[in-house]
Amino acid sequence: MENRLPTIQTSESKISALREVYGWYQDEPRSFIEHNLLIKTKSGELKPLAFNSPQLIIYGVIQRIKQEGKPIRIIVPKARREGVSTLAEALIFHRTVRKRNTHSLVIAHDPETTDEIFSMSKLFYDGLPRKEKPLVRYNNKKQLVFENPDPKTRIEEPGIRSKMTIATADKVKIGRGLNIHCFHASEVAFWKDAKTLMLAALQAVPDLPDTIVIVESTANGVAGTGKYFYDFVQEALENKNDFQVIFLPWFLMPEYERAFASREEKEKFARSLDAYEKWLPTEMAKYGISDPDAILEKLNWRRWAIPNKAGGSAEDFKQEYPATLQEAFIASTNAVIPKELIEAQRKFIRKPLPVQAFAENRKALALTDAGVEIYELPQKGHFYSLGADSAEGEGGDDGALTVFSRRTGREVASFASDRLPPEELAKLALNLAMYFNNALIVPEINHPGPAMLAVFKKSGYPNIYRREVIDKITNAKTRKLGWRTNSLTKPMMVQDFKQGMREEEIGLSCESTVNQMLTFIRTDERGLHGMGAENGDGAPKENRNKDDRLISAMLAWQGMKELPAR
Repeated sequence: MENRLPTIQTSESKISALREVYGWYQDEPRSFIEHNLLIKTKSGELKPLAFNSPQLIIYGVIQRIKQEGKPIRIIVPKARREGVSTLAEALIFHRTVRKRNTHSLVIAHDPETTDEIFSMSKLFYDGLPRKEKPLVRYNNKKQLVFENPDPKTRIEEPGIRSKMTIATADKVKIGRGLNIHCFHASEVAFWKDAKTLMLAALQAVPDLPDTIVIVESTANGVAGTGKYFYDFVQEALENKNDFQVIFLPWFLMPEYERAFASREEKEKFARSLDAYEKWLPTEMAKYGISDPDAILEKLNWRRWAIPNKAGGSAEDFKQEYPATLQEAFIASTNAVIPKELIEAQRKFIRKPLPVQAFAENRKALALTDAGVEIYELPQKGHFYSLGADSAEGEGGDDGALTVFSRRTGREVASFASDRLPPEELAKLALNLAMYFNNALIVPEINHPGPAMLAVFKKSGYPNIYRREVIDKITNAKTRKLGWRTNSLTKPMMVQDFKQGMREEEIGLSCESTVNQMLTFIRTDERGLHGMGAENGDGAPKENRNKDDRLISAMLAWQGMKELPAR
């Protein structure tokens, strides 16, 4: 191409004179990348890096963030072999060699990937036109250090003093004094201690507009090693951090297509589509894929790939080649709630009502100030059921509240926090119940539930769920306050909830509640009684999956049986 970027070895005066071209390359990394960087293709050829469809999507988001003057912070749950790591390396390489004193860090999940990424970066450098190569002092030991290698002339011609470090997750240590301008975290879902390492790395990147952080990975479940990445994505989706989620479904890749041998074969294939295959084109349409022939060839590739790349498992294919973000995080095979029921609930998810919806209603405003998410205003004459799952408070499990409308089956309010002791959670539950037309409260009385139940009794609140108890001596039936979870009642509670979803009587508004179903598994061999949130062995409290919102929803659903149908 013409007007190539001038060599960095030139004097300061020459660089200053050519700032216009230099600045153009800084603002338009795609032009620099596609004209100057070489990659090794899957067939082993060396070719210029031309952006594919997934890479163009990521690049477009990055350019928008850049134009807004914000630091570039993206997280990419991806399908396999979409070129995400390649793009991240190219962008970071461009930034490193085109801006002086840049320190870039890349961390991969295993030594083989570390070697591959280093080789890619070294090829980027080796393939640069000679007059555009910055001086390099080191290009081995997983580092590219762009400084003058000659100690005699280094003071006068130091080079750009930038460097790239490529490391393996379980071998790298990040000091507190380290300053990083570009950070690429590759396959984070497979890092052994992602939380500690990511915390250190993110602290080292200043919150400046020209800094880059790209976090990418295929999914690795929702618990154990993969939990950090799953949580990171969920927090980004809930706007709890500044990262932009960019999901890349498998069908964006043009090469994930398989042609038919004949017209007859294609027509026979089209007639054989199952329900899932008939649904997939609706997802493809969201990305502008509407050509019927291309769609059939993509579906044909999927059928071929399931036995050839996913061991015959359609579920494993979804994890490696997801069509939706939800598919990327497939639950354990011990999952209690079928995935199709979980995914069907996503159409009911909605955002809480804004504060303006409550006008001057002090009760509602006090509830939202306390952290309660309200999805509907209480309706005159409607009955409501409130499930209350208590916890110890102060950093332990969450205490949670869920409210259902008896008439619609919709979740109308939700709350969860690990900061409220049982007594305070009970007070909040009372206020929430009174707001929703004196809702029936269904409290779990297993420890620490009795402390919460004591508050309810003291308040004199009249609408508390009573369970039936049979006296072991007299066989007399009595009714006692609260729901007791045991080996008989927990399976019943879960099965009733599943049945409600199966018959589309339940509509969950809270996304966190829906997501907790993904990690609600059988935890031992005792059948349905051994159920709870999926966690790795010895998982610390702050890094555990939770089921508190889900349990409170199941409790509320039990209360629905006691209410008139309105």
